[in-house]
Amino acid sequence: MISQLMLIVIIVWIGLVQMPVAMSAEEETGVKQESPSEARASDLANQSVTTHIFKSGQATLDYTATAASVTVHDKQFKPAGQIFYVAYTMNQPDQQRRALTFVFNGGPGAASAYLHLGALGPKRVVFNKNGTVPTPTRIVDNPKSWLAFTDLVFVDPVGTGYSRKSGSKKTSQSASDKQVHGRSQFWGVEEDVHSLSRFIRNYLTEENRWLSPVYLAGESYGGFRVARLSRRLQADYGIAPSGLILISPALDFSFIWGGEYSLWPWVSLLPSYAAVAAIHQRSDQVDYIAERPRDTLIEVERFALTGYLSGLAAGTPEPDWLDQVSNIIALDKDTLQRSTGRISAARFVKTLLADQRRLLSLYDGSITLIDPDPAKQFMSGRDLYLDRLNAPVTAAFNSYVRKHLTFKSELPYLLLNKDVSSAWNWRSGIHGQQGFAEAVSDLKLAMSLNPDMRVKIVHGVFDLVTPYFASEILIRQMALDPKISRNIELNVYHGGHMFYFHQDSLNALYSDTLRFYKRNL
Repeated sequence: MISQLMLIVIIVWIGLVQMPVAMSAEEETGVKQESPSEARASDLANQSVTTHIFKSGQATLDYTATAASVTVHDKQFKPAGQIFYVAYTMNQPDQQRRALTFVFNGGPGAASAYLHLGALGPKRVVFNKNGTVPTPTRIVDNPKSWLAFTDLVFVDPVGTGYSRKSGSKKTSQSASDKQVHGRSQFWGVEEDVHSLSRFIRNYLTEENRWLSPVYLAGESYGGFRVARLSRRLQADYGIAPSGLILISPALDFSFIWGGEYSLWPWVSLLPSYAAVAAIHQRSDQVDYIAERPRDTLIEVERFALTGYLSGLAAGTPEPDWLDQVSNIIALDKDTLQRSTGRISAARFVKTLLADQRRLLSLYDGSITLIDPDPAKQFMSGRDLYLDRLNAPVTAAFNSYVRKHLTFKSELPYLLLNKDVSSAWNWRSGIHGQQGFAEAVSDLKLAMSLNPDMRVKIVHGVFDLVTPYFASEILIRQMALDPKISRNIELNVYHGGHMFYFHQDSLNALYSDTLRFYKRNL
């Protein structure tokens, strides 16, 4: 769900400060103990439980849907906020043996409806072939729901969805309402991990799911969140995830925001620029194949890490280098020379189809939009594709939660709350006084702590917000021990940041993820 680019990047949530260490058992074991005030955290007065039928292939399965809120507490064990969630659990005799997946979107400031109604849940919004949403909005059964192989818990951190800081006005109509704010306890890198760790612990306790294989799935900033949670849950809460699914993740923000003289952000973007130029038939350097997007970019990836990187480092572009880059990304040499080969995504989406007065989406560079201000050289303000998407998804969720889940609330459902991102405490996630927040160190440590934990990273090839090649570079830089190096995999699909809006990519994601779970169980 700052600036629009920052808000986009970080798609898909909250924090509480740590419990004070007081119990001797905690000192002896290193595992955080549950306080009496957290023994029963569910808000039973605001909960809806319904039963439904899910069709998966030839099988018809019964499941229970629970829409509810969990109270989270501050360090004095006083209620600090409520986290809204929707859980889907298959009705079967030995439920503890069934996988359980906690799902988060990003932002920070985005609710989980994107993944919920876009890809993973038992119902799905109908999308056009190119990933846009037709009007009027329709919701249909989703045969590619992950409910076929795992129970699901979609989580909305405080400040998103129906989740609020304690004391918020129930009739609040604006995300800017002062009582929605809770930066000191919820809105920050470490604060977010603390509160969601407690939520997961409380859910496992109340639903008696401590012996279930636990998975974490997150999109964009949600992927960053999941990587950090994987270490914190093991180290402080006695919870060892079986697997992680990182969807379009931002794992190291120096690869996205970088400094003026950083090289990795530009290297990370080059293959996606090439794919976008190819899909719009502006470059003949890539013979793009939707079913195998990464296979078509092998040479571009190789050039990105060799000739392109060394050319950037040289400072003054050579004519041959400019020719090669121009042919790959379909921008003229004068533009490249003036920028010393560093083309920002905000400029690329404005420039590629400028002769047609068309703008591309940062989220999905294959999507063209009417440029409202063609005279400008850079995209400014909000991404039009995201704005077009948010309205129907918000409408769909409001209808779905009331009609199908029979959950009612006076609160407005906040799909993307910019107040969360603008107030986010990034410094709590930075070790030292400078730099950018990153989750790669946490991910590597979590994989080393639990050599059985597997990690699946998935991206869309046209994503100019969290480009797939950044994850490829970071996986290489992790230099994992040979014993666990094969526990991490990267898949790239046709589409953008929310590539699952494309039906073929949703199908591929389902098949690949099913195999991922089967290998773990």
